[in-house]
Amino acid sequence: MDLQKIMAKARDIAKSTGTITTEQLNGLCPNGMESDDIAALFTALRAEGIRLKDDESGR
Repeated sequence: MDLQKIMAKARDIAKSTGTITTEQLNGLCPNGMESDDIAALFTALRAEGIRLKDDESGR
C-alpha cells in the first residue's frame, strides 16, 4: 500500500470541507488492505486533521 498516494488524494478531497466520506476513502484504498495499514491510514488522517464521515449528507 502506498499511504502517501492515498493521503495526497484524501487531502485533495478534504481540502474544502476538512472531511472525507467512508465511500470516498474506500475508493482510494486497494482491496485486501491489512489491518496495520488501515490503522496507519486512520492515524495519518487524524494527524492531518481530516475527519471521516459516514456519507455525503453528514448523518
